[in-house]
Amino acid sequence: MARPQRNTVEYFPHPVTHGKKMSYLEKKYNNDGYAVWFKILEELGNTDYHYLNLSDDVQLMFLSDRCLVTEEMLIDIINDLIRLQEFDKELWENHRILFNEKFVESIKDAYKKRTNECISQKSLRTLLEGLGILKPQKSKNKSLKSNSQGVEKPQTKLKETKVEKTKGEKMEERKLKFSSTLEPFLEKYGREMLKQFNRYWTEPNKSKTKMKFELEKTWSLAGRLANWSENQSKFDKPKQDFKTQQQQDAERMHSKLKRIN
Repeated sequence: MARPQRNTVEYFPHPVTHGKKMSYLEKKYNNDGYAVWFKILEELGNTDYHYLNLSDDVQLMFLSDRCLVTEEMLIDIINDLIRLQEFDKELWENHRILFNEKFVESIKDAYKKRTNECISQKSLRTLLEGLGILKPQKSKNKSLKSNSQGVEKPQTKLKETKVEKTKGEKMEERKLKFSSTLEPFLEKYGREMLKQFNRYWTEPNKSKTKMKFELEKTWSLAGRLANWSENQSKFDKPKQDFKTQQQQDAERMHSKLKRIN
């Protein structure tokens, strides 16, 4: 059975010396500057796909609580880190998303023995497009050129397009897109069930060309999730009943011993 896929890490390199950037933050914000920077990195490591979406006020509230600073100070420190080129400027200013490419590079070793790759800036954009946060980038189609031998054949152009599409749709990118479709169901089913569902349906075939859900003739995500949840409830119920029965047996035995004594 394939190992469960993980997109988080338990540690990251923490240098023992710091440069001008850290010195600037500490002078401006005292110890809060240092603490906030590294707590954000910790959150990036502990979050699926190593990005933070702070467009949600609740997530911003939780992060400020984690960093023990006000939301206003947190935003100020993040803006300074953007100016210092520690986070992606476009993602932050347009979408309130924190992504640190240098951080991702520093943790790639943790993914060497995993079946899945570490997120990259390109694959992150694919994930965010799937979530509807980013608009898909328009591909620059080359116009047909005429030359001395005549116009380029449509069949040739069609073949090239198919090849480019196949190359662009790597399994890791398709996996990220599938994961992104589960986000709207997070509140209804919970993160743990969705992780199990995701691991099961993104398991690749022997040739590593398709995932389990891609081999299905029909696919209704909402229906599959509902069935998964129902089956999980049926599976968990006997365990709960068995545990209750054990407790009842223990209580009866305890009662008998009391009568004997």
